[in-house]
Amino acid sequence: MKSEYGDRDTLGTQILKTQEEHAKGDSVLAMDLAHEGGKSYMRELIDTIENHRDSVDEYYIQVFCTRERLFADRPVILFRFCARKTPPPMHCEQDLWYINNKLDKLELLWSLPQEDMLDAVLNDPDTDDQLAKWIKIYRAP
Repeated sequence: MKSEYGDRDTLGTQILKTQEEHAKGDSVLAMDLAHEGGKSYMRELIDTIENHRDSVDEYYIQVFCTRERLFADRPVILFRFCARKTPPPMHCEQDLWYINNKLDKLELLWSLPQEDMLDAVLNDPDTDDQLAKWIKIYRAP
């Protein structure tokens, strides 16, 4: 099934294709799924920016990560993109982007994992310094 955005497969179709490949005995690497999800994420981010290019010069895009039960046996992770005039407070499972159309600027202000992963991320020696900084800011009183 194709989406309303043209020739791209819907998320459900992508999941069904992945399940069919896995059922055939082909293994699917988590990195491959993350890469494909990342392409979709960036495409939606760019679409959101383009939709607001002529209406406002400076704004934020808040990205919510949600789990929805589209299939009975497992949840599906979806991203919701919301343009805002003001920045919201930091919250887990969300990203915040700053956009300035006059300066042609796009900046990721923060991105946080789910709440129960914060300690594991901070304790991992390979954790990105910026991610650790965002978590520390989030946890500061």
